[in-house]
Amino acid sequence: MKILIFINSLGAGGAERSMVEFAKFLKDSNILVKFVCLERRKVGLETEVKDYGIETIYFDISKSGIKQEVNFVVNVIKNEDPDILHSVLAKSNLVLRLSRFYIKKGKLIQSLVNTPYSLERKKDTNLAWQKFLVMKQVDKWSARLTKNIFYHAITNEVLEHYRPLFNIKDNFKIIYRGRNENSSTEITKNSNFTILNSGRQEFAKGQIDILKALKYIEDKYGIRDIYLEILGREGGYTKKINTFIDENRLKDMVTIKGFVSNVEESLSKSHLFIFPSYYEGLGGALIEAFAAKLPCICSDIPVLREVVGKEDGALFSPPGDYKELAENILKLYREEELRNKLSTHSYSRFQEAFRMETINKEMLNMYKEILGSK
Repeated sequence: MKILIFINSLGAGGAERSMVEFAKFLKDSNILVKFVCLERRKVGLETEVKDYGIETIYFDISKSGIKQEVNFVVNVIKNEDPDILHSVLAKSNLVLRLSRFYIKKGKLIQSLVNTPYSLERKKDTNLAWQKFLVMKQVDKWSARLTKNIFYHAITNEVLEHYRPLFNIKDNFKIIYRGRNENSSTEITKNSNFTILNSGRQEFAKGQIDILKALKYIEDKYGIRDIYLEILGREGGYTKKINTFIDENRLKDMVTIKGFVSNVEESLSKSHLFIFPSYYEGLGGALIEAFAAKLPCICSDIPVLREVVGKEDGALFSPPGDYKELAENILKLYREEELRNKLSTHSYSRFQEAFRMETINKEMLNMYKEILGSK
């Protein structure tokens, strides 16, 4: 079996991390696997992949343009002659679909990993709405006109988001993303009460709402001994986040660490995890928090309800409602017994549904079934 994994880049996102761990599993299972990347990122997983001995084929960005990217993919497929072409993330999915008009080698699998056409995105002031609507139509018709796509959806919610758009029938399988056990869970907690958020600094992740919640707690209750750490690479909302911190004198309460390699340790030192996203596909960072046995506060959106798996398995706040978010933070700040209860559920849910070893085996079985050999 020969696998080509097409992905935008080997950056620092959750989809990238999941596919890198899966590729390691394939290599360890003596299956030939290579990455095909349309971009390169200074921050991310390129070195880790190289050190593990997994080959990566990179697009020459000096030849930028969708036509050049499609030609690149067509040539890679001709040269590599793979059994399975598996693409991840919207741009890679689109480019690989377009390449199928020129070459049909290999079985085509596309991972659906987010809910990008959520109406919540209208609240993003950085989003060019008309361009967004055009891209939605391009996505829709390129999928409908490409034959024999098999879809891997990472949650039920993601599948239902795309099902009417792509006209998906029975050509799909739902397999969650997995994460490894946290090896740092015995580390001593920070002396200060610490809440942790992990995610790129974008509108979707709602970091501004956490900052508003901290300011609300200070103004209404006079509490300033709750500390926030934000992990994740810079993005379109970095400037707004930094400006809010400066204007509201929160520098002594907030630490922005950016991309870090020791996420497990940071999680284990924290007292709770906060995830106020406006939309998600699954939320790999939330799974990492589960593995670290952290009590969690999440946005009350269907996909995170699905991931948490139980009504009282986390505290939920409507996306954008920073006052409700603040009250949930205070509840966990004050109630150690509730923190312990939610911590127990987090780890139980991780063991039940998101262990990397189990997920990787399910993914490999999906490949075998698509190729007709079990």
